[in-house]
Amino acid sequence: MKKIITIDQGTTSTRAILFDETLQILRINSEKIESQFPKSGWVEQNPSDIIASVIKTVKSVIDNDVVALGITNQRETVVMWDRESGIPIYNAIVWQDRRTDKVCKDLKLGGYQGLVEERTGLFLDPYFSATKIGWLLDNVENARQKAEQGKLAFGTIDSFVLWHLTEGKVHATDITNASRTMLFNIYDKKWDDDLLDLFDIPQSILPVVNENIADFSETFLFGKKIPIKAMIGDQQAAAVGQGCFKPGMVKATFGTGCFVMMNTGQEAHRSESNLITTIAYTIDGFTTYAKEGSLFNVGTTIDWMKNNLNLIESYNDLNKIKEGTNNVIFVPAFTGLGAPYWNSSCRGAIFGLERDTDSDDLIQAALKSIAFQVRDLLSAMQSDHPNKTIKLLKVDGGVSQNDWLLQKISDQLRLKVERPINVEASAFGVACLLSLSLGVFKDFAAVNDCLKIDKIFEPENDTALIDKEYERWTEAIKKLLS
Repeated sequence: MKKIITIDQGTTSTRAILFDETLQILRINSEKIESQFPKSGWVEQNPSDIIASVIKTVKSVIDNDVVALGITNQRETVVMWDRESGIPIYNAIVWQDRRTDKVCKDLKLGGYQGLVEERTGLFLDPYFSATKIGWLLDNVENARQKAEQGKLAFGTIDSFVLWHLTEGKVHATDITNASRTMLFNIYDKKWDDDLLDLFDIPQSILPVVNENIADFSETFLFGKKIPIKAMIGDQQAAAVGQGCFKPGMVKATFGTGCFVMMNTGQEAHRSESNLITTIAYTIDGFTTYAKEGSLFNVGTTIDWMKNNLNLIESYNDLNKIKEGTNNVIFVPAFTGLGAPYWNSSCRGAIFGLERDTDSDDLIQAALKSIAFQVRDLLSAMQSDHPNKTIKLLKVDGGVSQNDWLLQKISDQLRLKVERPINVEASAFGVACLLSLSLGVFKDFAAVNDCLKIDKIFEPENDTALIDKEYERWTEAIKKLLS
């Protein structure tokens, strides 16, 4: 029996999953990844810890029958390392990091937003990789000099993991991760010289860009030769794992953040509603595009309630929420607001506190804020694509296991919300790509045959009441942004 392993290197953990040829999970192991916050708005991780977690989790699930390995990863996070030793020159700068906020604002004032969006589909925001790379080159001693001498390599996490799995033989990335750097032309499908000049980044540090299914090389670290046949960013992987193969299909992944993605087929038009345009996947020379909206704080909001305020003892407590009526609005802008607001400077706030406000009110407000933000994104997507009526939202990720939250999302959207049995959609998505690469699956139809639904949520509550709640949310956002 052919077996495969997927590495899912996320923001808060690394998971390795062993699948059989029918994509049933045989073994899974997870290692937590710690983040560091050296200054306000800064988020870093130790790259050596990331690699150690990858090696450890894969070793714990490895099987003699494994014939291929695939990688999916947290996107936009930046690592730079010495080409000879493989040692990072600094911590990984995580996608949530806002240290280059002023750089982005200055570039916007300089009139460069149009160029960036025209070439990359992205906005000038510290979320994306380019200004993080620039910070490393300018702030780590001798980094720029070494980069210009060809002694340094840059990569998003997929590229860094691949480098170490191949013991420094391969410096490559995949097209979805490249599309998140703010340096990659998503139409010409190559690194953009004008953007490299704009951000003052030498070509010599960049990885080779491959399609999502490719011969990325092989690893010998686990007692046998294992080909590495697929790589894809975690949100694009989740779209594959949720079967979003037709234009107009939408998925939302609830993890550290929330990422809502709509398949737009061969269309790659610029958004009129402050969404980004990105590459969903490229296979056999054909590229599918997507519109995406990103919420920066979802799992982090729950962690904040648990670890900072002690409002809950465990995540299971979220399933015991007592429904109540209150006017508390919580805006979880711990690291700014993502789409459709794109304000990296604002910070979180709570509105409507009263004398009888209690912990349940705050927990409800925090969870409802997720539903309100998803409505923001779906409204923007529908506005951008009036001819593609959104009929269903597919959800996945750890936070999606909360029924109360999914019901609130369904109510806010007035849409069906569908949750699969396997909420590890990113890992499942890269497993699907591996199965396609091995010929086990002939096409995407075989992926859909593997999808099994756990539960469907449908709108229940009064529309007028739901709209009134959302109106309070939009009013709070306006106050915060002003």
